[in-house]
Amino acid sequence: MKKIVKSRLLAVCGSKVLILKKVGKPLRYTLPGGVKKRKETDKQALIRETGEEIELQLTEEQVQFYMSHVNKTEAGIIIKNYYHAHFEPLKIKVLEKHKFQSALWLNWKKVIGFMDKSDRLAVKVYFKNLKTQNKNMSKNERTISSRIAM
Repeated sequence: MKKIVKSRLLAVCGSKVLILKKVGKPLRYTLPGGVKKRKETDKQALIRETGEEIELQLTEEQVQFYMSHVNKTEAGIIIKNYYHAHFEPLKIKVLEKHKFQSALWLNWKKVIGFMDKSDRLAVKVYFKNLKTQNKNMSKNERTISSRIAM
């Protein structure tokens, strides 16, 4: 069975996520990234593919592994490894214009309906976990005794 490994970038700023708007109809969005070559690490593939698709040069220190998604198909197994990074929402130029119309910073809730299943899952899980962490942090801050806080 054939195995394909892909790396994807989940670049966020607040509630916005960097997405690539695909060429053609219907409206479809994807996260930057692509297929790993034989002698590359997953991170190296992410850095190379992102640099080929859009005008964004990543370093290994900027991105952190976030999650993987495995999809078994008739053609084989597709593994998508997601990496996370925080960025300011700068205007980013698309380099592969035959694949992508534009690179956009959009609210995550508005784009997930136009993504494939694994990208949608990665984005949704990230923001739901972030919301839970923020809630828990607020609760913990309120429950710290004044004696400990001093």
